[in-house]
Parts: sequence; structure tokens; C-alpha cells
Amino acid sequence: MHLSIVIPNYNDIRIERTLNSIYSQTTKNFEVIVVDACSNERVQEIYKKFPINKLIIEKDHGIFDALNKGIQNVAGDVIYLMGSDDYLPNNNTLFDVIQQFDKNTFLDGVCIGCEFINHKGKIIRKWYPNSVSSKKIKLGIFPPHFSLFIKKDIYNKVGQFQYKEFKNVACDIFWLLDLAIIYPQINVQVLNQHYLIMEYGGSSTGSYKAVIKQFILVFKYSFRKSKALPLWFLLSPIRTFSKIFQFKF
Repeated sequence: MHLSIVIPNYNDIRIERTLNSIYSQTTKNFEVIVVDACSNERVQEIYKKFPINKLIIEKDHGIFDALNKGIQNVAGDVIYLMGSDDYLPNNNTLFDVIQQFDKNTFLDGVCIGCEFINHKGKIIRKWYPNSVSSKKIKLGIFPPHFSLFIKKDIYNKVGQFQYKEFKNVACDIFWLLDLAIIYPQINVQVLNQHYLIMEYGGSSTGSYKAVIKQFILVFKYSFRKSKALPLWFLLSPIRTFSKIFQFKF
């Protein structure tokens, strides 16, 4: 099983840390695709330090447009989307993920845990799931998209991120909801011995205004899909308030 890692970036020098964590992995059975929205020279110099398989440099319409471009260029069997400020602290993560797919040909995806840090490196939130299922997603219990390794065939069937309609807000949530509807029996293996470190404070979590905007959009999208979601009106509230228990106070 061959893995494709897609990383969008624009002027974020933290991608050096991200790439270091990837190329330090014990397995080399992967390709790296970086979709760069014409970053500055400092970032371009970082890219030269690594054997990036595909470097796409062109203007885009935000992170989900960049992710769509990357997904369209993958050659692997499994796709992993990764933020330019994220990194894998354990060098065996990718080996163990690929091993799960090799062991179980009926597996649709693998999920790892997430630890969210602030700009000082302090852990402020942890997410370690017991399980990931379509039933949970339909109730509003979503895994972070960047914690998921999913087969390319599934991406092809679910389709692209709808960044134009939703202006790059909550597009990963809508994609996962569509995934749960299309694949009601999705088979995802959880590997809680591994986790991704993510820096908190992106466009979806950087302010109360952003959180409220997401809440409203997810509520409206759930209503749109209500024929497949008997408890659609609970999805957005559960999704938002379930995160409270993940924070470290």
C-alpha cells in the first residue's frame, strides 16, 4: 500500500518542521505533494532541502482549493492531508498506518489521535477517539480531517471540497458528512498509540466569530442533508460543544 501526503502552504516556514517529521519516518513508502500558493523565497529555499515528489506552485483560492489540486495529483492508494504547521512526533507512525492497510484489505481508513498546541508549544487540547464511524459523524462527533488516512477510491467517490460555495469555511466538515452518508458502514481503524501535533488558531478556530460562523453553516448543511440525517438539528450543537471536553484547563 502506497501513501500520498498532500500539504498546502502559503508563506509558512513551519513547513520545514512538517517535512522533517515526514522524511524522518522509518518507512519511505510514500510520496509528498506540496501545493504552494506562490510563497516567498524563504519558503522556496526550504523546499530545496527535501526530495519532494511533486511541488505545485500556483495561485489558488485558499486551503481547500489547494487540497483539491493535491488530491488530483496523487499516485498512491491512500491519501493523507496534512497542514503546513502540523507534524508527526513518532517516526513509526506512517509505517504502522501502512501496515494496517496491508493487513486488512477491507479497511477504508486509519485514524490517529491529535494534540493541539498554542504558539508557545503548550498542549491546550487533546483528541483521542475510541472509534470513528459514520453513525458518530451523523450525530456530530467528527474526527479532525488531518487525523485521517483514507483510500483514494473513497476520495474519488465523495468528491472535492466545496470551497467555492462555502468560501473555504467548514468544507472538511461537509466532506466528512457526505462521506458518512455515502458510506454508512465506513471501516476506519483507530491507532491511538500515534498522534499528530497541530497548532491551534487556524481560520476555523482562531476566533469566536469563526466558531459561530461554522456553527451556522454546519447547521444549514445538516438541514440540506436532513433526509439522510434523522437528528440533523442536533449535529451542529453536538459537534461544537463536544470539543469543550477535549480542552485542558
